[in-house]
Amino acid sequence: MLSLFPELLYLAPFAAFLLRIALTAVFGYSAWTRIRSDRVLLKVFGAVDGVVAIMLLLGIYTQLAAIVGTLCTVYWLIKSDVSPLPKSTVALALVMTLSLIVMGAGPFAFDLPL
Repeated sequence: MLSLFPELLYLAPFAAFLLRIALTAVFGYSAWTRIRSDRVLLKVFGAVDGVVAIMLLLGIYTQLAAIVGTLCTVYWLIKSDVSPLPKSTVALALVMTLSLIVMGAGPFAFDLPL
């Protein structure tokens, strides 16, 4: 089927960039809420979420960050008491992390496609 707006197809690589920015917000919010917790285990998870957020923001080892983010979001779905966000947001974050594993970092990243 033909595209309705073929002149916009040159913007397709920026989809991965937008996914990285959205996931940075999700994991950054999670890190912010967990670091302020009293439980030590949640502080550790908050540190992991913060590292993932920074890696996604800068585009450093993006696929590794997406794999760790996938594991975090699956854990959030299984254990709802440690989830900082609603399940619908976590499910969308899971889909975004899985798509970043497949697509790669996109533009404005330090990752280089091999």
